[in-house]
Amino acid sequence: LMIAGATAAYSQNADAIKQRRETMRVITKAGDAPFKMTRGEAPFDLAAVQAVFKAIEENAPKFKAMFPDDSKTGPTEATAKVWESRAEFNAIIDKWVADAKAAAISIKDEASFKVEYPKLVATCGSCHSSRGGFAPGLGDSFRRMQTPL
Repeated sequence: LMIAGATAAYSQNADAIKQRRETMRVITKAGDAPFKMTRGEAPFDLAAVQAVFKAIEENAPKFKAMFPDDSKTGPTEATAKVWESRAEFNAIIDKWVADAKAAAISIKDEASFKVEYPKLVATCGSCHSSRGGFAPGLGDSFRRMQTPL
């Protein structure tokens, strides 16, 4: 009976972790083209830029409910700070969504993209920090999201 209970708890844990990784993967996939644009590896494409904003607006708010206490361990990259500083984490999610909405309005061409998009990426860095963040550095997380679960 104890093994069954532990298995059920781990299953819930794994499900929550898998759900948030899949949600982040949707955002990461949408952000791949704009990321390449910032590096000069792809031409400017407004539709692709707008797609990442839509992905953030639709998916980022879900993160507020995707970190139950039973998902602190397992194959997660989230740090303990998510659970220790929940209000700060939720405020960053809100800012990320607000920044995506603002960028969707202000980015109309390549020139505005070059000015405004880095501001949105900076908000991503609010969680993804190599020191004291809610998750590993942005580059590391982005690379991991490119590989299958």
